[in-house]
Amino acid sequence: MKRILFALLLLLPFLAPAQQLGHSIPFISKDSIENGNTSTYYDPDRNWLFHVGDDLSMADTGYNDSQWDTVYSGIRFSSNPKHRADTFSSIGWFRFHFITDTSIVGMSLAFRVSQYGASEIYLDGKKLVSYGTIKGKDSTIYYDPQWLPFTFAIPTAGKHVLAVRYANYNARLYFERNHRDLAGFKMSISTAKNAIANEHFQSIVMPFICALLIGFFVAFSIAHLFLYFFYRSSPSNLYFSIFSLCLACIFVMTFLNRFSTNPKTEILDSFISFIVLSIGCISFSGFTNSLFSIKKTRFKIVAVVCALAPIVLIVNGTVGFFLSMAMMIFVFVEATIITISAIYRKVKGARIIGAGILFFTLFFLFNIVFASVPGNHDITDDTLAGKIYMVFAAAAIICIPIFMSLYLAWHYAYINRNLKNQLQRVELLSKQAMEQQLEKKRMLEGQKVMLEQEVAARTTEVVTQKDKIEKQHEELKAEKKKSDDLLLNILPAEVAEELKEKGHSQARLFNDVTVLFTDFVDFTNAGERMSPDELVNELHTCFKTFDDISSKYGIEKIKTIGDAYLAVCGLPEPTKDHAEKVASAAIEIVQFMTERRQQLGDKTFEVRVGIHSGSVVAGIVGVKKFAYDIWGDTVNTAARLEQSSEPGKINISQTTYDLIQSKFTCTYRGKIQAKNKGDLSMYFIDKAVGQ
Repeated sequence: MKRILFALLLLLPFLAPAQQLGHSIPFISKDSIENGNTSTYYDPDRNWLFHVGDDLSMADTGYNDSQWDTVYSGIRFSSNPKHRADTFSSIGWFRFHFITDTSIVGMSLAFRVSQYGASEIYLDGKKLVSYGTIKGKDSTIYYDPQWLPFTFAIPTAGKHVLAVRYANYNARLYFERNHRDLAGFKMSISTAKNAIANEHFQSIVMPFICALLIGFFVAFSIAHLFLYFFYRSSPSNLYFSIFSLCLACIFVMTFLNRFSTNPKTEILDSFISFIVLSIGCISFSGFTNSLFSIKKTRFKIVAVVCALAPIVLIVNGTVGFFLSMAMMIFVFVEATIITISAIYRKVKGARIIGAGILFFTLFFLFNIVFASVPGNHDITDDTLAGKIYMVFAAAAIICIPIFMSLYLAWHYAYINRNLKNQLQRVELLSKQAMEQQLEKKRMLEGQKVMLEQEVAARTTEVVTQKDKIEKQHEELKAEKKKSDDLLLNILPAEVAEELKEKGHSQARLFNDVTVLFTDFVDFTNAGERMSPDELVNELHTCFKTFDDISSKYGIEKIKTIGDAYLAVCGLPEPTKDHAEKVASAAIEIVQFMTERRQQLGDKTFEVRVGIHSGSVVAGIVGVKKFAYDIWGDTVNTAARLEQSSEPGKINISQTTYDLIQSKFTCTYRGKIQAKNKGDLSMYFIDKAVGQ
């Protein structure tokens, strides 16, 4: 029963308030072991000292364990270890120091243990009991006593030491394959009377309850399976039959697990239980979807996930465990939502199933609230509150199948009550429908020819309109392409897209860009040597080549101002090597103009280049004949560097030099006066390194 509750109440461990390990020696008295109805046992889970290794002297009372780790006895295995205790997967010793008074001296006490390993328990150096056999990694025999009480007595008051020699070489394997993170053991101490009474309840009453529930659900399963065979158009009976059978199998596993002392058998039973739970989730989802949902896509997804959960559990225990838990939560939430929706839509009978789900929901929410309240809330089998809690838990588990069965019974009764009336109405409606069909047939035969003619004319009209619309669509596509190409020729692609989407473009600050400024030397006199057509053609040829070089290096042309050419690299998309790209482009521009000068002589120009790196503001200016432009001191400085350059030279600032000095050889010119800028350190770029 506990394992079923664990599967349903998986969120509780995450909501329960954390406890801190203590370091003081606990005091155990009769009151701490038996405190009325609040508690019937003492739980020594904290203040254990732990050390990896094996030495029988560690059982002695006077053994020095001051350097040992302080841990919980139920060490939880961790896949991301921070301490030695977190990765325990071998053999080690636990020591628990405690102080007693005379109230429990000579009293018949009992401790109960649950574990996945093998252990030897000592009190004040004297061996009390062994669970399993510790022989080594490959020959240790593991044994889970399943909380079977072992009686003992404390002979004197004062300080005592409870030592446990514990081996669990399979801790990592259990954690990785089965998500069983208990590497240590769990123990409780109580009076022998209470321990034996609780064992009586666990070994007699609980199996009786399990057997009763097994018979209950098997009977449900068989009855509704027969109903499905006789009425196969209603798959809800088949889903409910499978669901009931899964619940019966879970209680069978719980019954068998209660008497199993082999940890591997317990883990195997748990794995089989997960498979049964997966099948149960599929059948429960199929039941609610077949009754209240029209679309079956969600059920198919649930079925696939539930089928994969056990496979994932084999491959990765942790992922499979959480997938299985998430699967159960999802199926329950899905069923709740579908049922509430059916109640809201006033689907007949939905409130019957809704009552069962509501009862389980209230119980589920109670556990969440109960676990989130600070304090020590003892609801174990040893207490009256725990036994009452277990009764309500069992009621919450069986309430859903009971109300599901009640709904199916009501559904069949409802169908039988209305069957005769429906048959009579069907006969009447059939006669009326036959008469209406005959009348429609006569009308349709008379209008058939007219409709065919109208359809033919309408088809011709539609085809004509379709051809006309397609032609207009192609024309619009061609015009749109022209406007897009023109816009991209004026603006950067990113700015053009922003302008088309929003109708405007936001000016932006770009911190790391490099500005290129060129100017033709003695342009006025060169213009006097050429005709207007020759001058314009030569400018077009030069600037077209500048554009090609800029595009090659990803440089954005801004504009031409007379014989000046302005470009920038590093916007609108940031570029790490913007300075190097501009320097390479400038070298090609100068080489082009030098070669053209050699070919045409005075029919072309000499060029000066200025480069500076820094920040600029970029955006669109104006609303008519708009242009993408840049502003800032970086632009002005690049212009001053161009003015301070020489024909056929590339003049750069100290900032640009710092960015490209490893890739280009440069000549330092010293500090040169620039208009409105004062003295600036300037360099000529000679060539790229390696050329």
